[in-house]
Amino acid sequence: MNNELTERLHLAYEKFKHQSDEQTHDKFLSQLEKVHDDAQKVVDGVSETFEGSEFAHAIAGLNKLRADKKALPATEKEMIPRVTSSGELLGTGKWELLDVGWLQTLEQILCHFDDRVPFNTQPVTLQIPDDVTFAVAGDWGTGPWKDRAPSTLVKAQIEKVKADYTIHLGDVYYAGTEQQEIDNLVECWPMGQKGGFTLNSNHEMYSGGYGYFEHALKHKFTQQQGCSYFALENSDWLILGLDTAYHASIEDLYLKGNLGKDQIQWLSSLPKGKRIMVLSHHQGFELVGKENGPIYDQVVDALGTEPDYWYWGHLHNAVVYQEKGKLNGRCIGHGAIPYGDARACIDEPAVTWYESKLAGDPQLPKRVLNGFAYITLSGGELNEMLIGEDGDIRWHPPH
Repeated sequence: MNNELTERLHLAYEKFKHQSDEQTHDKFLSQLEKVHDDAQKVVDGVSETFEGSEFAHAIAGLNKLRADKKALPATEKEMIPRVTSSGELLGTGKWELLDVGWLQTLEQILCHFDDRVPFNTQPVTLQIPDDVTFAVAGDWGTGPWKDRAPSTLVKAQIEKVKADYTIHLGDVYYAGTEQQEIDNLVECWPMGQKGGFTLNSNHEMYSGGYGYFEHALKHKFTQQQGCSYFALENSDWLILGLDTAYHASIEDLYLKGNLGKDQIQWLSSLPKGKRIMVLSHHQGFELVGKENGPIYDQVVDALGTEPDYWYWGHLHNAVVYQEKGKLNGRCIGHGAIPYGDARACIDEPAVTWYESKLAGDPQLPKRVLNGFAYITLSGGELNEMLIGEDGDIRWHPPH
């Protein structure tokens, strides 16, 4: 860890300590200790469980390097990554799980523990054509960080399909700061022929949501009129973009989504009788589909029914799930972050398909294909395909 980042973390902690009461301070430190212990078990090969706290894994990785008496720190010498059962690349390279850059998220959490941008509660409902197309990508906000970066390759394929609307499911890295929001999303996201939308996320809330609300919504995704949730409506469909991050608990590091009462009331008030597509950052199902995600009950209870389709990110994978009730769940958090074969999905009855094809990336030989979802609505019918960074149609429903 370089001296500048160490000093910034120290100053951020001092700010947090002085602005929080003793109970909050102790509870948060206890949570940090827990996620660090969990992360250390993953780094040491004792556990395969990953809860999303990248900065804890980065710290644990540094600890292991020091314990193993490596000649160089993680910032100067990359470990050969291994792939966890859920698909994370456990290495010290850029965007891998032990990348020390993730420590910026801890700095921002401490700086913004009690400092968030105001929440807009005036969602728009936009009328869209009955025949319409969408390109949807999750967790895309890495920016063009290397030659043939996954985000750049995915962007090129999104531009080729010429969708009416493009939708980002959230996560701009490392911590959604104002400059990161500009550099890694606002200036490079491919807008659709008729516009584009973006959702809030845990990483964007680490910096209080300022980059997301003050830059992305104000200067790029203006159709949302400053609100982080919205509805698109035509004769047959309601497409609902949700903010699952703003009201999530910072003490849980925003990892467990929450809608908040205003959004729940809004969902409950929407017209009935149309087919429903939900778009969110946090997951509707956990990775292998055995358990519902943290916001599943809130969404279904507020709507009074399961949606017909639900696309989410947060988990850096591409997974298609078996129909549950009438719900067709899709994890498409594979927009840009390098990830590997999530072998935990093998032979899981709830999993129809998951991405396991190697990307052929000489710099990241264990990386599998990144990509996005292309969705076509024609009347009451929905057609979908998952497209890889190479333009290959990786999955579509059997006909």
